[in-house]
Amino acid sequence: IGIFLIFAFLLTGCGYHTPQEKQEDEKKHSKLELYSAQDEELLQTIDNQDTVHKLLNTSDWEVIEGISDDLQPEYIMLVYQEQTLLYGQDPNEERDYELIATVITYQNSPYIKEIISSTVIKNMTIPENALTFYYAMPDDIQEELHELIGE
Repeated sequence: IGIFLIFAFLLTGCGYHTPQEKQEDEKKHSKLELYSAQDEELLQTIDNQDTVHKLLNTSDWEVIEGISDDLQPEYIMLVYQEQTLLYGQDPNEERDYELIATVITYQNSPYIKEIISSTVIKNMTIPENALTFYYAMPDDIQEELHELIGE
């Protein structure tokens, strides 16, 4: 019986591996809402996944300790991601988006402030300063952002 149970667990576990293409299709979609920091006017909504990924891929960004209080905010980007598909939901049905981060850019500066939404971490209260990160954005990403706005 023990050997049978081991084989049953092994065979059951093999069924949960999905091909790489299917995993790519199952990724959650994201979108950005870009606002002017001065008057909080919505400038653009970006839902092209390649553009969203390019703007938010921080792998080439320099992590910094903090920024000067003298910097003036330029843009506020609200980052949204599709809500998790729950058991029993139709995967083809459109899902709502939830706010996962707020990114603030500053005038004449490569620095940004990223604040991860506290709702991303379920069942736990974490102070905002523990969810706040600072980066120096590469020049090409800054140019891409300004091109999207039409400057």
